[in-house]
Amino acid sequence: MAMAESNGRPQHPDQNSSDGRGGEVPRTHNTSGLRYIYYRLYTKDGPIRSNNPIYANDQFISRTLPKFVTPPRTALALKKYLCKIEGLSGPTSSTTLFESLASQTAVEESFRFAVREYSGPGVSEDDPMVLVVGVEDAEKRSASTAQSDGLPEAVLPEPRYVYYSLYDDVGVLASKMSFDSDDSSLGRIESLSIPPPQTVSSLSFQVTKAEGFVTRTVQLYQDMDGEVPMTDNDHLPLQAQAYPGHLEDEPIMIVCGQESSGKAEASQVLTPLSAVDSSLLMRITGKIPFDPNKTVQADWLPFKRGEIMYTDGIKTSGFIRGNIPIAVTLR
Repeated sequence: MAMAESNGRPQHPDQNSSDGRGGEVPRTHNTSGLRYIYYRLYTKDGPIRSNNPIYANDQFISRTLPKFVTPPRTALALKKYLCKIEGLSGPTSSTTLFESLASQTAVEESFRFAVREYSGPGVSEDDPMVLVVGVEDAEKRSASTAQSDGLPEAVLPEPRYVYYSLYDDVGVLASKMSFDSDDSSLGRIESLSIPPPQTVSSLSFQVTKAEGFVTRTVQLYQDMDGEVPMTDNDHLPLQAQAYPGHLEDEPIMIVCGQESSGKAEASQVLTPLSAVDSSLLMRITGKIPFDPNKTVQADWLPFKRGEIMYTDGIKTSGFIRGNIPIAVTLR
């Protein structure tokens, strides 16, 4: 049976329903023997939303059918197709494909994946393949026309975090990712925020970006008793049951050094623990989605309905520009 294309994605001639997972497909049960390929998108800066979300409350996971990929179904062919349906101009030298988040190396472009076996890379949304694209490529991608209305709600697993404590050469520092009113030096980031290969270097980058001091050098120690810094290329098994920093009581120790180049911007000034007002540390839950205007609200944080955030305990002053329809619950 012939298949038409809508917006560059295959569409069944007798069906208008979208599975939201990389293409328009019929809602009828899949009897072809082909299985889905689940995937996530990243840049080196972290995860990016899919143009083809499959859940209303998780727009970072998507899927497609292998039969939509041009044969022979190699890693290169899959990269080309995913770039097409995700609004990217196409694979570039900075585009890499990983079998999973736990992969230490990208797959070769000639790698062929099974399309009729219910095993292998991307067979489960809990262990998806990962497409990592360049930051500039992601910024130039076509705008998404996907609608989350009508999509099912995913049963989200408990977030998995990497916990860490911050120091400089004279003592403990306050973390901007603090969540514990009794310990402002303890921060955390979600393990899913770290693109593959998940190494000490990629963890360092995500932490320094979150903390706002990307120009500073850092050294990471596996735990409080660590005497030798971890090396940049050390692999972090963040998909395993236990990994460095998986417990609040056993965080990774991060020692911040001097700036690697240039002068520190205001956002890159480290905050001593004494500057934190514990009465300002609180949990905030977004009641509605908020997407700030990039021109007049560039320093505001976008969030989704139900997303949980934490203040950093640092008192600042300023003013609000534009119409800010914010609704949050403080706890």
